[in-house]
Amino acid sequence: MIDVRTAAKYLIYRYEQESGNVMDEMKLHKLLYFTQRESFVLLGKPMFLDRFEAWKYGPVMRCLRKAHWKTQISSMLPEDSEYIPVLEDTLNRYSSMDSWTLSSISHGETCWQKAKDKEVSSIPVAIETSDIEYDAMLIKRRRFMCSK
Repeated sequence: MIDVRTAAKYLIYRYEQESGNVMDEMKLHKLLYFTQRESFVLLGKPMFLDRFEAWKYGPVMRCLRKAHWKTQISSMLPEDSEYIPVLEDTLNRYSSMDSWTLSSISHGETCWQKAKDKEVSSIPVAIETSDIEYDAMLIKRRRFMCSK
């Protein structure tokens, strides 16, 4: 596994490298969520231990809220990391979508809906990693069926 901050830095760097644009925070949180899910799809395991919370506009990684990326994240992935293909796949699938579209997609995920159902008084609830794994299984099946 890797630190979620390392995954965030990789996504930010590659997004800016490919698009020439700065990634907004909302997009980063959604891309991290999809990266975690894609790690289950492609590798059968989570990429990082940190847990998302179900916020109004989708999954959020609280430890990264309003982080100052240039100063707080200093490590990059080694070139041979098994997670680079997962990060690249996520960027290829989702980085061209705007933040609001990614938010809408994340609202369709079982794990986000399940966590929001547990919410009391608008206090964000942790999204269970096992629920993300369940959504990954559904995605994997859907992709398999579409490839036939």
